[in-house]
Amino acid sequence: MSQKPALLATLLLAATTCFSQTQTLDGFSSISSRAINPITSNNEVKGYSLFYKGDKADRKNSNYGLTIFDENLKKVKDINLVKPKDYYMLVNNVFNESAMALMFYNFKDKTFEIETYSNELTKLGSRIISDVTKGDQAAMQQSLSYGEDGSNGFSLSVNILPVRNKGFIKNSIDGRGKGWALEMFDNKVLNKWSISSGDGKGYETIFPTEASDKYLLASLFKRDGLFSTKVESYLLLIDIQTGKKLFEIPVEGQSDEVLSITGMTIDDLKNEIVTVGDYYAKGSKPGAGKSLGFYTKRFNIAGKETAKKFYSWTTDVKKAARNTVIDPSYNNFTHKIACMASGKTYIVAEQFKRNVSAMGIASLALGGGSSILKGVVGNMLLFVVNPDLSLDEVLQFEKDRATVSLLPGSELYGPGITGHFMKAFGDFDYQFLANSSNKKTFNAVYVNYDKAKGEKGKKVIGNIILPEKQLVSFDKINMPSDASSAYVYPAKPGYIMMVDYLKKQKQLGMKLVKVNN
Repeated sequence: MSQKPALLATLLLAATTCFSQTQTLDGFSSISSRAINPITSNNEVKGYSLFYKGDKADRKNSNYGLTIFDENLKKVKDINLVKPKDYYMLVNNVFNESAMALMFYNFKDKTFEIETYSNELTKLGSRIISDVTKGDQAAMQQSLSYGEDGSNGFSLSVNILPVRNKGFIKNSIDGRGKGWALEMFDNKVLNKWSISSGDGKGYETIFPTEASDKYLLASLFKRDGLFSTKVESYLLLIDIQTGKKLFEIPVEGQSDEVLSITGMTIDDLKNEIVTVGDYYAKGSKPGAGKSLGFYTKRFNIAGKETAKKFYSWTTDVKKAARNTVIDPSYNNFTHKIACMASGKTYIVAEQFKRNVSAMGIASLALGGGSSILKGVVGNMLLFVVNPDLSLDEVLQFEKDRATVSLLPGSELYGPGITGHFMKAFGDFDYQFLANSSNKKTFNAVYVNYDKAKGEKGKKVIGNIILPEKQLVSFDKINMPSDASSAYVYPAKPGYIMMVDYLKKQKQLGMKLVKVNN
């Protein structure tokens, strides 16, 4: 018999009026960024879901809470879930505008569990996935090294992606780490289709990028062998209804092109696919050699290339950046490609590079499992591309440099794939881009961890703004410096939602903050 969950009974709400824009919640032993998920409709935030671990239900089980807040942070409803203690981990919490899905991993039984709920927290369905590959098991076990509950680090190869109003797609690694598999479920977690890479001789890594009402878009990287550093980039489009592969085409359209993919999106306004990446000298290895610049390409839904443009770092980018000096030693990871109503395309990127890690080398010499490389995260960049694909301007937003550890074996991959894994493990400072429903304005938000002397722990939110007047501006907001962890989420128009967690006090604070737009 379960005990009544003390946490749910004693949850303290700091402000409970219908106009509440702050909440203070007590009794949280831990929290992760994935535990909170915005509830959206037509690109606008209508509320939030919060998943958290409560107290012990009995000797073998723990209580978990799932709470819904509206766009003003007023609590709407909560429910209690009972799960086996010490064995469950939340992999992700996603919303597809009509249902939310929670995907868990059970370390004891080595199973995944997916549960879905309506906006009113009515349970829609559940499924236990017992046929878990050794690759997925290894990825889940490895995630534990990135946080006490593993929630700070997940491979993009094991996750769940929302499909607007239609369901959810789970991706995984095959048992030997050579390939991938995708499986789509409806809102009741009933299987709709599945597709896999097959049993070829080479190695394939897939990164699902986004899903629309009709299509799933993904980037695909292929290597001849486990230790091969030559990576070929492909564009993959899958029919959402059937799971049929519509096309799989190399991003290198001509024999003299040496290209990598760093980002892609579906341009709903033109019904086209936009890809962004780096280009290299002929004979170089894409994603591993020295980049000469970046490119953008457009494809129609049939997979035919319709337009392309190349931009040199030394001429085109330098000219568009005007007097701004951009460090050429960095690579750029594309976080978001925003195709706006004006016809312009805004590419939000973040600098990163790989350096030799003295600690990694020492660990390797002692028989440790660390990478001999470390990641370095640099400034934010915004590339503005005109409708005719000419480069309008390049803006740089400076922030403090941060050093991060990399996965063991990262030296086997080029910087391009390393960037994807850094993204999966939360190593970048970029948080989100909130686009208006009319696609005329946006806010691109990142967090700068200020390491200046005397300001240890201070965090600053950077807000890159495209307003109605279409002239990009910038704003800064200070975050609480005493927080053990701090996160930022999109909010109703004109706001962002800040979350700070005080570990010692076991306290979680949620606050709406007015921003310029």
